[in-house]
Amino acid sequence: MVTAELNQVLNVLDFNSKSVSSTLFYTSQDYTPDQLLFEERLVLDFARKIKVTAVYFRRFGENRSSLPQLFIFDNTTGQFSEKELAEIHRKLWSSGIVPLYYVFDNVNINIYDARKQVDYDQKTQSIQVNCFESLPIVAKTQKHLNYSAKLFANGSFWDQKETANHFLSKESAENKLIEGLKQIRTRFIHDTKLEKNLAHQLIVLSILVKYLEERKDEQGNHVFPSDYFNKYEGSNSFCDVLRKGKIVDLFGDLSGHFNGKIFALNTVDEEVLKNTDLSKLAQYLDANVDKDHFVIWPLYSFEYLPVELISRIYEEFIPERNDAVYTPIHLARFMVDECMPISEPKTDFKAIDVSCGSGVFLVTVFKRLVQWWQKEQFDRTGKLINPEIDVLKQILLNSIYGVDIEADSVRLSVFSLSIALCDMLKPTEIWTKLRFDDLRQRNIYEGDFFQYLKDSEKGQFDLVIGNPPFEDKMKDFKKLYSDYGIDKDYHIPRHQIAMLFLQQAMKLLKPSGLLSFVMPSGPLLYNNTIDFRKKFFSTYEVAQIVDLSELRNASLLFERTISTAVIFAYNQKPAANHNILHITIKRSKTIREKLFFEVDHYDMHQVPQKIAETDLDIWKSNLLGGNQLYYLVNRFRKLRTLGEYLEEKRKTSGWVFGEGYIIAGKTEEGDHLTGQLLIETEDFIEDGFVKLSVETGKWFQRSRNSIKQIFKAPHLLIKEVLGLKKFVLKYVDIDLVFKHRIIGIHCPKIQEQELLRIEDTLLNNYQLFKLLILASSAEAGINRSGGYIVLKKDFWGLPYPENVDLLELSINEEIIKDDVLNYKLEELSKGENAKINTTIASERQLDEFGQVLCDSLNAIYQQNGKSFNPMEPIKTLSYTCFPFSYGNAGFNPVLASKIQEGDLSDLIENEQESVHYRRVLRLYQKDMVFLIKPNTLRYWLKSIALRDASDVMVDLINSGY
Repeated sequence: MVTAELNQVLNVLDFNSKSVSSTLFYTSQDYTPDQLLFEERLVLDFARKIKVTAVYFRRFGENRSSLPQLFIFDNTTGQFSEKELAEIHRKLWSSGIVPLYYVFDNVNINIYDARKQVDYDQKTQSIQVNCFESLPIVAKTQKHLNYSAKLFANGSFWDQKETANHFLSKESAENKLIEGLKQIRTRFIHDTKLEKNLAHQLIVLSILVKYLEERKDEQGNHVFPSDYFNKYEGSNSFCDVLRKGKIVDLFGDLSGHFNGKIFALNTVDEEVLKNTDLSKLAQYLDANVDKDHFVIWPLYSFEYLPVELISRIYEEFIPERNDAVYTPIHLARFMVDECMPISEPKTDFKAIDVSCGSGVFLVTVFKRLVQWWQKEQFDRTGKLINPEIDVLKQILLNSIYGVDIEADSVRLSVFSLSIALCDMLKPTEIWTKLRFDDLRQRNIYEGDFFQYLKDSEKGQFDLVIGNPPFEDKMKDFKKLYSDYGIDKDYHIPRHQIAMLFLQQAMKLLKPSGLLSFVMPSGPLLYNNTIDFRKKFFSTYEVAQIVDLSELRNASLLFERTISTAVIFAYNQKPAANHNILHITIKRSKTIREKLFFEVDHYDMHQVPQKIAETDLDIWKSNLLGGNQLYYLVNRFRKLRTLGEYLEEKRKTSGWVFGEGYIIAGKTEEGDHLTGQLLIETEDFIEDGFVKLSVETGKWFQRSRNSIKQIFKAPHLLIKEVLGLKKFVLKYVDIDLVFKHRIIGIHCPKIQEQELLRIEDTLLNNYQLFKLLILASSAEAGINRSGGYIVLKKDFWGLPYPENVDLLELSINEEIIKDDVLNYKLEELSKGENAKINTTIASERQLDEFGQVLCDSLNAIYQQNGKSFNPMEPIKTLSYTCFPFSYGNAGFNPVLASKIQEGDLSDLIENEQESVHYRRVLRLYQKDMVFLIKPNTLRYWLKSIALRDASDVMVDLINSGY
């Protein structure tokens, strides 16, 4: 029951549950399907079990599942003791379902970090928890604003500096458990001298038994009968069984009881374990080691740990593979959400992961299939029904398939799916009804994917999903074609195995079936692999590409540094007017802390089919600045290039150019280098030469004898870096040798003025040329270069027209250039800590934004004395509303006041529901345009004003203006 006192407290933090747009829902109330999304209904059902009062959701629209942002507990009647709150916190921390929760009592609003573990007292074996913020109910202060519902609606809450030290991934149950298990593994192997694979298997199976032992329902019923362990020499717990040396007997009994070979050991391993003292493992699992509490088990609530966590153990318990990039759980959930929207259930659905590894995708797909079944039942009966064991096994056996070449991966995928099945059953059902099927018989294939493809029926799956192995320049690549009879449909760039997986896995799909793969973004989008893209993109309909290149740094998304993208492709030919949605994910706190992916309007770029097939620069332009940058780059690409000019000079005037020499292998003599004056690469800086030395070497790997004139005066030297203030280059009128990260251009003495003209052009147009290199180079900013290394071909691709006036920029192009170089480049390296993501737009910046937007619109719409004019921006806690009038349109002061208070109801009354939850809104009322966006600078740059103006024009044209 929702009391008046609770409503009063909720209003202090702007939780207006009576508003049409409110996404606060109470566990005590019933909601219609029109009010409550199905995924929200599932969360409310979970929340009800742990006595949550209300859940606040963030909705994203576009078929993306709603996500709970926080739980609210009403403790105004004192129903929760400190002990009960600690137990609730333990469950929330274990589940990871929300990062924070509020507890209201009669005096305070207490705010808790649900990603921080409870405090555990080893002596009393008790737990307790403390809030990190306590706000008085009586008086509303500035601190209250930091926790307002308005900040959660568009995600602004997570961008605040107040959240910097809270809700951290490193404090999560997942991270703590993995770290603890790694230490247990190391110490256990050291203590017992067990062979590593057997030790891994024993620990993983022990986790499973521990999970089953701890599982209990709301009535306190456990999986195992109360006296189950007594038969193992009077043991009272699983850890007692380990101490008494009866683990082989227990695993044998469990294997016979559950079937499916989950607990099966071979006879050699059984003998080894019978003769191994496992009491140390029991100590680690019991947390009875006084000094080394690797995993303090009472901190965890096993019945609430997400089953995908078991899959995460895979990467710690299987020897690391150089070609594998393991998938984080939240990325797997995001991909499944995109491929299998919960609102669109399907029947007779078959999915396969062709490199299933830990089973994280298979488990996530299985859970979604079960949710689909539940939604169908709810739509039919109006009740939330949990499926019986036969239904679950039918879904598993008929819909879930996987392939992996590693036996350990196959075993763990089966293991992960088995736990997922357990998780959906009541504890007593697990013991009395569950018998595992051996999924290795028909569902999970152990062997090479290409052998599976050769032997299997094509066109049988609705979804192919996964994260194939990454291996560039793979050895024996051509042998794959002959060994497995692979059709050479079209060239695979750099012999990258992931690209071959992508090409061949499409054959498993039914007509119109969907593939979603994590891919290396370099060969997919940024390297010179246009031939592959042209063939693949014209054969299959690529719906969208989620570009994760900005998340390339180690531990941000994956455990090692790698640039990736997720491709979504349908097994059907695209229409000529098809657009590919290119989503460029930016770094944010929610991504860094592995909460969820934040995507807003400016991250989404529509790429026309023809451009996607034929253009090299569109993807990098989108990453840095979008379509406007692309059109700027495209304009200059039509001009004569420096490379074309030099090639003409080589043919007609004997110019010589190229990179310097390499010492390394020392396979050829270089008399033209030995004893010559040398500029070392590190001594060549923006201000010129630090010092010169002499080349003393006699043998070289590449002496550049065929173009040795580049070492002769006159020559222009260019270092292959982008520079910070200007290019590192210098005209030199003495003979000088240099190494391979320096380019030399030599000309006859009579043409040295033309060489000086090149120097002047490169120096005078540094800002423009820097922008063009950044927007087109495959190296700068995408791979591990940090954004400043460039290649010779990048310089050769720069425009070098006869008429230098063609290099001048328009006003709008200057805006685009300045914003990319001043802001976007920094964002590429600093992410959420970049200036545009940490600075609130100033009054001056908003004025400049408004002027640019109006100038752009008035170029089309100024007529009959009417034009667009900026009005006074209205700043609120979570967003800025910027109104623009056309002509003399007035602005209702009452409306202005409501907007100031965060009430947009008058503006969005007739808009579709999802408009409430977008970060970027364009709303129209008579002769008024309203732009409503978060306060941070990234939304109010002048280049963004140009994009907003284009969007407004499209809206007006579509409305007949």
